[in-house]
Amino acid sequence: MSLLDLPTAALAVLVLGMFAGSLVKGVLGAGIPAVGLPIMVMVIDPPQAVSLFLVPVVLSNIWQIWEAGEIREAMRRYWGFTLALMICVWIGAGAMVSADPKLIALAVGILVICTTLFQIFSPDVSHVMGRMRGLHPIAGALIGLVAGVTGMLTPMIAYFAALRPPKDVFVTQLAIGAMLGMLPLFARLAVEDHLTWDQVQGSVMALIPAAAGLTVGFWIRKRISEAVFRRLVQIGLLAVSCGLIWRGLS
Repeated sequence: MSLLDLPTAALAVLVLGMFAGSLVKGVLGAGIPAVGLPIMVMVIDPPQAVSLFLVPVVLSNIWQIWEAGEIREAMRRYWGFTLALMICVWIGAGAMVSADPKLIALAVGILVICTTLFQIFSPDVSHVMGRMRGLHPIAGALIGLVAGVTGMLTPMIAYFAALRPPKDVFVTQLAIGAMLGMLPLFARLAVEDHLTWDQVQGSVMALIPAAAGLTVGFWIRKRISEAVFRRLVQIGLLAVSCGLIWRGLS
């Protein structure tokens, strides 16, 4: 079904979801599917909702990588994570249509809320995790499987928040992971006929609310300190996690 066939109220929900996700991404460096998808699946099915993120995700992450300017450092540190992520997103995407979205949302919500609370109330372990470079491919593989099934890279935010890289490296790596990680997901949807030309056109139109949200988000991020930035990441993760848990239990 074409987006133009949806009721006006449903279209308004889709616009709200895309704007909200893009606003959060502009501030925190990630969040378009994580925030937008739970809103959008109220009116359309998950594969169709994921397909609408195609153009906004690719273009917004190119914009974010250019704006943050730490691509070499991010790739040097985390290339193993990114490669494992891409491979396992493709594998996990095969289960997206058949998996119970409520069960997956509940599991992801609990995982992210636990890791975020651990970051808030535990000592700083980033120096220990930073030395464990062999952990990056394992984390990338696990997060990739979750992202393939759910269409969300929310655990990736929690993982890099725990590592505590500099703000611009954090934002750049989330953009690289989101762009390169989501491409295999979109490719798998296309191969299995869940990504149609109508949905691609809808994704192009979604650039309007996405660009508006990103612009506001970038403006906010440039005016906050490193400490405030990290606290906002934690608050955002808790909010998204609660939304996922609510969705899984509803």
